[in-house]
Amino acid sequence: MSRTFESLVGLSLEWTGTHYSEGGDFPDLSTHIVSYETESSCYVTAGGKLVGKASYSYAPMGVRMATLVYRPDIYQGRSGVVLYAMLDFDLMMDRAVIMHNDQPLAVANGSFRVVDTPDKPITD
Repeated sequence: MSRTFESLVGLSLEWTGTHYSEGGDFPDLSTHIVSYETESSCYVTAGGKLVGKASYSYAPMGVRMATLVYRPDIYQGRSGVVLYAMLDFDLMMDRAVIMHNDQPLAVANGSFRVVDTPDKPITD
């Protein structure tokens, strides 16, 4: 049985799963790694490339569950996106609702695991 973390700082979580939207899955994000640099900032890599930066809020809800709210700078070419995730540390599963300008954009269902933090790719 896994337990929630008090903080995500210094950790990286690899997410693998499916997004469900009117346009289908977001295959470029079917597997990605979120690396938590501070208590409020993280970056996302996929295929060794930097694909996003975000602010986030994390709160453990007991020993099993946690909430995670991401506010990416840009998500699938859009600004104004907020992702509300529910993490289950017993099952190592994640479910999320993704909103764009306060309207539903997608839902996501996947698994996650702790991985070594990849080097942060340099961007131009």
